[in-house]
Amino acid sequence: MSTLPNWASLYLQRLQLDHKSPNLSYLSELCRAHLQTFPYENVSKLLFFRDGKHEVPTPEEYVHNAIHYNFGGTCYTSNHSFLALLRTLGFFGQLILPGGGHAAILIDGPNTGKTPVYVDTGATAPIFEPIHFLEEGNHTRPFGTVSMELTKSPDHPEHYRFTRYENGKVAIPPWDFHPNERKELSDLSEVIRSSFLPDAFFLNRLHIHRFQLEQDRFVVLKNNTLHIGYSDGTDQITPLHTISDIEAAVADEMQLPLLPVREAVEILLERGIDIFSAPKKKEVPLENEALDPPTIC
Repeated sequence: MSTLPNWASLYLQRLQLDHKSPNLSYLSELCRAHLQTFPYENVSKLLFFRDGKHEVPTPEEYVHNAIHYNFGGTCYTSNHSFLALLRTLGFFGQLILPGGGHAAILIDGPNTGKTPVYVDTGATAPIFEPIHFLEEGNHTRPFGTVSMELTKSPDHPEHYRFTRYENGKVAIPPWDFHPNERKELSDLSEVIRSSFLPDAFFLNRLHIHRFQLEQDRFVVLKNNTLHIGYSDGTDQITPLHTISDIEAAVADEMQLPLLPVREAVEILLERGIDIFSAPKKKEVPLENEALDPPTIC
């Protein structure tokens, strides 16, 4: 195996995994570790917006930010850097854009089988291993009250559909994609630009999500509400009343003590958004709350 660039070595150290030959089993290890290590969060996006950095971090920046600030990111950031790591490790793949606004990954053989596999570290979904979605079988992935499935699209021949469920109900509008419509980051400039517009979904709230499989649970912070969900369907909902409460929950429950949530809350306040008194609205784990046009993450 060739020597990895420094950022990729640090990436693997962060994931607590060794450098191995590319195969399906190793890809599964990488997916599972990534979802537990790098949070889905918009704290970094709020800070980037404040600082005028309206672009996706490089893989080098992604790893540096994780080490020093506990950053992860939303779908563009996490899946772009994860794909860069996978390519460096010898996998072959590209980005896709389900629903026109969500970035995911398709990895091709020969290392992972005869058909492409779907990989996604940026959907807050329990995709702990790659999915051979073109093959026959059940492509539903459940975890407690949350699940996702990949099926043939009933509306578009040769397209496939990502659907997310919460408590057995469709949680967000389904995303359709064609497996041959591959993308690079440069192809996403317009949707990335849209995600930094002032009214974009994740510039107007606080959202952090992390899987903790060693505790058989996920932890979600939406504004000032902490939600802990277990694989048996048990849920624990806790309202938080101060920024200090949020900092403590993020440090203790989420194990992200370096994540600068106070700065994020203050940025929202400066923009006229008080997460402790804002009226409750239907939450969707994406960046654009509008159901049409496609959601942006």
